Amino acid sequence: MKKRGWIALLCGLLAVCPALAEQTDGVVRVGEVTYDVQTVQNSLNAGYQLYESSGISLSAAQKQQLADSVLERFVGLGVLENQLRKEGQAEIDEQTRQALKASNHEFILAARQTRQALDEQARQAYEAAWQQMAEAIRSGTPDATDEQISAFLTHMGYTLDAYRQEAELTLKNQRLIALYCGDISVTDQEVQDYYEQQYVSVYRARYEDDIPLFEQEVLLSGGQTYYIPEGYRRIKHIVMALPDADAASAQIAAIYQALDAGESFESQMQRYSYDTSVPPEDAGYLLHADSQLWDEAFLSAALALEKPGDVSEPVVTSAGVHIILYAADEPAGPLALTDEQHDLLTQAALTDKQTRRLEELVSQWREAYDIETHPEWLTFYDE
Repeated sequence: MKKRGWIALLCGLLAVCPALAEQTDGVVRVGEVTYDVQTVQNSLNAGYQLYESSGISLSAAQKQQLADSVLERFVGLGVLENQLRKEGQAEIDEQTRQALKASNHEFILAARQTRQALDEQARQAYEAAWQQMAEAIRSGTPDATDEQISAFLTHMGYTLDAYRQEAELTLKNQRLIALYCGDISVTDQEVQDYYEQQYVSVYRARYEDDIPLFEQEVLLSGGQTYYIPEGYRRIKHIVMALPDADAASAQIAAIYQALDAGESFESQMQRYSYDTSVPPEDAGYLLHADSQLWDEAFLSAALALEKPGDVSEPVVTSAGVHIILYAADEPAGPLALTDEQHDLLTQAALTDKQTRRLEELVSQWREAYDIETHPEWLTFYDE
């Protein structure tokens, strides 16, 4: 495997995880905080590789934009570090751990407050990434040694210390949220708006006017969606392979007789249908007037049913003889979430709101600090 491929894989394991070491040769300086050339360069390399691994070539102007965004990220980190120092929260010690724990802010995980816990977290993350990288590299270079893999990771700046400092950065970000955004909450409407903006709107734009695409990507390929287009209904069917006309007639009659006697459609599915891909207890298949997945005769018969609960006459297709149940109308619009999904979404909406508030504060705080950057010290490895 080429070295470039190794780097691309690293981006998937640890997108931008800079070693946040502070040295005097700072390519970024914010007040008393500096970030050295190698740290910022590693971050730029990782970001650039993310584009390359996706087959995206950047123009000179786009490269400059990428470099500027990396520098801006470190400026923001520097502002946050200065604020933590100002608040006496920059060091991770037992006293700080207890203070944060006492803050009763549920976003803070007490188990991660000690240096020992952070070290263990970093070790596990690094070892997991090392194993994934070793497997990827050895799939193309079977004779690669442990030492070569470790040396490569170290050369690129992805070390145990980098993971340790990234974990510490996460903790510091949590501290800042607790200090400055701990009183922020979200309403049910804000959670719903967040769901619409971050999830639903993407799929609405893609599928609202393209039923064939929805069915290809979601119904056939099992892709994720958070939006159901208008006009879908749920259907269930009993399908039988009945080559003999007399047997078909007797079996079909038995099914209708059972239904008339009050037996459930699902019981007849379980007894007679050879289609087991959707169990009888499930909601059924999604079907739309613009569907292209169904036999024309089957689709016409299913759409001819007027209301939920209606059952069709026998329909013959190449798959056999079908009896179709109009099970229900499928609610259009945003996909209903489970309680667990709603809880996760609420936390995501809260984190987003807190982060946006923190970004506003950073914009205000940065005016108080002398900021110096040296973009001319950064390079792109292919130039």
